[in-house]
Order: sequence, then C-alpha cells, then structure tokens
Amino acid sequence: MITDVLRSRRAQQQQWADTKRVAYVRFLTSLAQAHSRMTMAAAREAVGPARTQAIHNAFLTDPQHSDAKSVLRELAIAAPDHIYEAAVPVYYQLRTARDMLTSDEVTFETPEYQQVIQPFFRDLDSLQRLMRDDLHPPARRHA
Repeated sequence: MITDVLRSRRAQQQQWADTKRVAYVRFLTSLAQAHSRMTMAAAREAVGPARTQAIHNAFLTDPQHSDAKSVLRELAIAAPDHIYEAAVPVYYQLRTARDMLTSDEVTFETPEYQQVIQPFFRDLDSLQRLMRDDLHPPARRHA
C-alpha cells in the first residue's frame, strides 16, 4: 500500500515536471522564433507601413499556433511564480524590440536596437537557466 502511494506520487511529480518542461520549451522556442520572423520581415520590407505591418504580423503569427503571449499564459498556470515573474519582462523586451524594428531608421546594427536586443538575449539565457534548474536542480543534474 505505501509503495503504491509513493509510486503514484512519483508518477504525479513526473507528469507535472513533463507539463512544465513542455511549457518551458514552447515559451523559449516561441520567443526565439518570433525574433527570427521579425528580423526576416524587417530585412524584407524596406520602409513605411508595409514594414510595420510585416513586423507585427511576424510577431503575432506563429505557424505552429504557439505565439509567445499564449505560451506566456501557459507559464502563468504551469510554472512556479519565480519563473513566470522572470518570463514576463523577457516577453516585453521582445515586444520593445518589435516596436523598435518598425522604425525605418532602425536596423539590426543601430545602437538603439542593440541596447534592447542584447538584454533580451541575456535575460532569455537567464530564464532558460531558471527553467532548467526548476526541472533539474543543479545538485541533481548529471554532468
């Protein structure tokens, strides 16, 4: 009886870890892919309203139906508070980068864009470490 309870508890913990893992991967992937789509759209569209629309569409339209805002909502449900609270600013950093790219004067090399995108990638890496540590605390991780 006790063995069954322990086995059931372990199975539930594993299911919960799997649920979080899927949400974590989906969020990180959605951010990276949205950034790639936005930069491709910015490179294709020269100037004006067409550029703005293309970049916004690239941010919002995910071919796998996992746009960053939707997956952020999944994190709100599945992730511990400290993970969700770290994810929200990363999402908004990408939105800031999106809005900056819509300007005809901004390119990937401009200092203004670099001041936004470098912290985004730094914080994205930190978020990934937090997520990994949540799934496999450093003391339990295999080298």
